[in-house]
Amino acid sequence: MSEFDAYTILVAYPAIFIFVFDWTGEGPRWAAKNRSFFPPAEIKARQESRLRPLLLGKYGLLFFALRIIAGPRLFQIVSLGSHSRPWLVLIAAGIAGGLLMLACRRLISLLSARAMSAEKHDYFLRGSLVLWLAVFLVGGFVEELWRVLCILAFQQNGYTAFSANLLTAFCFGIAHVSGIPSRVSPGGVGAEMILGLILGALFIWSDNILVPYLASVIYFISTFLRVRRHFGEMDKRLQVAS
Repeated sequence: MSEFDAYTILVAYPAIFIFVFDWTGEGPRWAAKNRSFFPPAEIKARQESRLRPLLLGKYGLLFFALRIIAGPRLFQIVSLGSHSRPWLVLIAAGIAGGLLMLACRRLISLLSARAMSAEKHDYFLRGSLVLWLAVFLVGGFVEELWRVLCILAFQQNGYTAFSANLLTAFCFGIAHVSGIPSRVSPGGVGAEMILGLILGALFIWSDNILVPYLASVIYFISTFLRVRRHFGEMDKRLQVAS
């Protein structure tokens, strides 16, 4: 793939997640009128409820974009079976990577009041369990397919593994804060970049997409359960008190 293809793949993820589906509706109209990224809670809740099921649609569009850019050789470029280490070692690395990401998120929350406050506005707090499991399993695979394709494409064009991982992690951070205004800050993007760097490093070390995918699934499912349990219990106590 050419360097142009590499950059096209790189920007596809944040472009789809920032601009597709989110640019219409009650929330953006209010934001444009009031010049603020923080609409009232009732508007934000309605907007998120409408857009949440479309997350899978975004991942579908991202996969389609990757398939168009990479062509029919997509799964030859990103070989699912390639690895240079025993499977047990790869599985252990994926689990360890997921736990490391959880530790990083917890540390960032403890060091940053804004990061901890952002969890109160997390998408994870609303929506069905089935929907979120589908997002983690299906969407997580498409995310890692995008990451691996980016890293390989840049390396093919003479970039170092470090610079390819850094570029990919930056766009991963931008894509992940889209739609969550409370995370739109240098710290919010930085926190997501750290997670992206870990996932990229797992692939570079293992040469296998399944390692960062396993780490991603462990991280997001665990975070989902923790955020729901913690803030769900807080909501119930507030409802009882009122």
